[in-house]
Amino acid sequence: MPQQGGSTGAEAGDAVTAYAEVLGRSGRVLDFDISSLDHLGVPVTSCSLLVDGRITMNGNGYGLTTRAARLSGLGELAEGVLAGQHLAALRTRAQRGSFRELVGREGADHVADPATLCLPAGSPWRPDTVITWVPVVRVRTGEPVWAPLDLVASDAADRGSAVPADEPLLVTPVTNGLGAGLDDERPVRHGILEVLQRHTNGLRFRALDARSPEIDPTSLDPAGETAMLAARFASEGVEAVFKHAATAYGVCSTYVMGVDADDSSPIRLTACGEAADQSVDRSLLKALLEHANSRARKAFCFGDRAAARAVADPDYWAAVERGGATGEPRAVAAMRAWHDLGADRLRALTAPDRSRTVDRAAVKVPEAERGDGSLARLLATLEGHDVLAARTRTGEVQVAKVIVTGLEVETLSYGRIGELGAADLLGTDLDLVRRGDGPTESHPARVVLTAEAEERLGGPVWYSYATAERIVGARYPLYREPPRHLVEV
Repeated sequence: MPQQGGSTGAEAGDAVTAYAEVLGRSGRVLDFDISSLDHLGVPVTSCSLLVDGRITMNGNGYGLTTRAARLSGLGELAEGVLAGQHLAALRTRAQRGSFRELVGREGADHVADPATLCLPAGSPWRPDTVITWVPVVRVRTGEPVWAPLDLVASDAADRGSAVPADEPLLVTPVTNGLGAGLDDERPVRHGILEVLQRHTNGLRFRALDARSPEIDPTSLDPAGETAMLAARFASEGVEAVFKHAATAYGVCSTYVMGVDADDSSPIRLTACGEAADQSVDRSLLKALLEHANSRARKAFCFGDRAAARAVADPDYWAAVERGGATGEPRAVAAMRAWHDLGADRLRALTAPDRSRTVDRAAVKVPEAERGDGSLARLLATLEGHDVLAARTRTGEVQVAKVIVTGLEVETLSYGRIGELGAADLLGTDLDLVRRGDGPTESHPARVVLTAEAEERLGGPVWYSYATAERIVGARYPLYREPPRHLVEV
């Protein structure tokens, strides 16, 4: 999720300068506007780092103003670049061993238990499995904690030479949980909100859209920024559909989809914005802005190649044409399949479920959990969950990669599920998980849990990848996208 550009003009200018200066130490920053690939008028930027003529990292930004969009994009680029550099430094301090061995060496309080980190169901990991660990910090206390490198990484390439080639991947590394800022609090707060966003909407998003009610747009404050921006979108022929995923841990999780009759860029029909925030109104506005970002970003990354080239920096496009990107095979294949669907079938495939509606007034964060926007309040709502972070500072810029124990990330794409997700799914008729003493033909993958978690759930829980694949179907690119420009839709 890009850094949201909500700063004042002066603050945004200072941050833009700081991000650009720090990123410029690593290569050449290519930063350009791509919002003309859509007609909603929301500023959207593409930001990339060019090193020796090749793109090493990309980011996208958006906001209510051009300056805010640039800040957002540079912030996302800084997250990836600086977190990758920090992990390279952490790898020099890495140690290998099993969970049992590390607990013996470091103490149980200083080792993250992989059984609490929502590993993929059916994972071969056991407490005596030898893996690679790197040092992070416990956010609440500053204590050192050893965490699996694969959870701290944001890309499989981040493993580097510190990991033997035959060491299996514990999880597929993802960027979820990254944050950047110019102070101590913002990077960690942003990273936590990203994790909470995915935790709260992972089982209520797109393929499972019927589980989330639509928020009646007429119940929004007509004088509020969200309603006025939605009205502007409507005047451009795009009806925003607001969805309430969940309210939990002091945040409201929402997402926005669109109803659009324009077939000129089919990939834009699949756009969606997501957000989780301690304020319901901020969550709705962020999701609406990210929906606009998604439209322009997808048109640039996967739409008409000539149109994308026309708005790009020439040096950026020269680097793209050098190639080299491959991507996750399933994501590439699924996006290529979209190429042949055409606008009408893509529209039908990704249409929002509108069978249930709630009033905006009914969507609220409970008073006891309501936050003041601070990191301290956010941490208070996460009592019982360990919050870990790999934190680094370069110049004025700070970046963090956040891990929160027990919170679900990438369940439908990679089968990552823990106690909370299993408990949720056991109460549905989706048949993604079943409780039982042993595996069955339909549910062969055991959910990795602590003994205490299994006892709370009433025994072992088994996951069905086949059921997940049927549920997601042709919608996989809504969960995981291939690299930019690899597929044109």
